Amino acid sequence: MRFSFLMGLSTAATMGITLTTVFAETTRYTVHNGDSLYSIAQKYHTTVSALKSANHLSSDLIHPGQVLWIGSSQSVGRGSEVKADSVAAAKPSSVSTYTVQSGDSLWSISQKFHVTVQSLEAWNGLRSTSVIHPGENLMVSKSTAAKISVLSSRSSNPDGSDLSLAESALGFTIADYAKTLLGAPYAWGGTSPAGFDCSGLVQYVFAHFGISLPRTSYGQFDSGTPVTQSNLQPGDVVFFDTYGSGASHDGVYIGNNQFVNAAGSAVQIDSLADPYWGGHYIGARRM
Repeated sequence: MRFSFLMGLSTAATMGITLTTVFAETTRYTVHNGDSLYSIAQKYHTTVSALKSANHLSSDLIHPGQVLWIGSSQSVGRGSEVKADSVAAAKPSSVSTYTVQSGDSLWSISQKFHVTVQSLEAWNGLRSTSVIHPGENLMVSKSTAAKISVLSSRSSNPDGSDLSLAESALGFTIADYAKTLLGAPYAWGGTSPAGFDCSGLVQYVFAHFGISLPRTSYGQFDSGTPVTQSNLQPGDVVFFDTYGSGASHDGVYIGNNQFVNAAGSAVQIDSLADPYWGGHYIGARRM
């Protein structure tokens, strides 16, 4: 269910492979009185559809003072070969995150940090239809690229596939997003930050990345691919039999034997090393 998205991340993680969603040779253009998408497209030898796609515009309406990202006709909308090192050169040199404020959008954040909307989406595992929330932490630099590099150096299989590397990078992003929900109250049957139960939290986290999971922990246990405890990676879902036999509880694994789950009175971090959780652990799934 994540194949298309993961292939995009895999492409970004591989030097010299064609990228079709990131622009080389981009230009920032501030809209002036009398401008239209058509006139700007003519000026920069590109197309209206390419401008709309690059800036996530749903209509032809633009306004003076608005900043647009413009790529050449050779690099926008044609699947041209843009090398990963060219993309890296266009990213900020430092690693940083930004906490989303009320009224923010991906477009306004992209303008603030002088990056493209497409880069924000790639670094944070988002889609054009994704919703961001106040209090959410977004990577606004090449953090994901750094994580991919670390994962590559730690890989037990140097010849492993780029897709596996992309899965790992996405898993880190999923784990990071789960941690932004810490402190949200526990509510039986809850499926939103106003109140979560265990499976409601897991379903909500994965839905943020366009991954649809069943509503209950039992249904989620029947999804994905089984993972042994020794091979757990951030972003895996861990399961427990807290109410008798079966997967009655679950959470999102974040690394270092820890997982985020809705338990007690709030979303919190617990450890598989804890005698209670370790004693009730029954398995994990990679979604």
